[in-house]
Amino acid sequence: MTKSIKFLTTLMTIIFLSSFTDKNSNEFIGTYGISESDPSQIKLTINSDNTFYYQDFSIPDKKIVIKGNWALKGKKVFLKDNSSNKKFHNVWTILENGQVAQSRKGLTFYRLCKIDG
Repeated sequence: MTKSIKFLTTLMTIIFLSSFTDKNSNEFIGTYGISESDPSQIKLTINSDNTFYYQDFSIPDKKIVIKGNWALKGKKVFLKDNSSNKKFHNVWTILENGQVAQSRKGLTFYRLCKIDG
């Protein structure tokens, strides 16, 4: 009787503790974008080697193309560009199990869906 109680207690403890583990910490790795027919051609690519590529052609006179490194804090990805002083959407919240990247800068809101990865 005591062996079965110890076994069940151990089993329940293992199940309980495993429920707190991160399922997939790299689920946000990939390319996010908008419809191909949209002329703004907004695209964010997050690579597993902590680099990123970001493009935003929503203002034709001021096209943005940025490359750099990223850091993850919780569900937010922070993009860091060392070579440019351009302002861009550099904080992205990853939602829906890594299928959506969402950002807000001032009154501009972007919501990109995963298209590759």
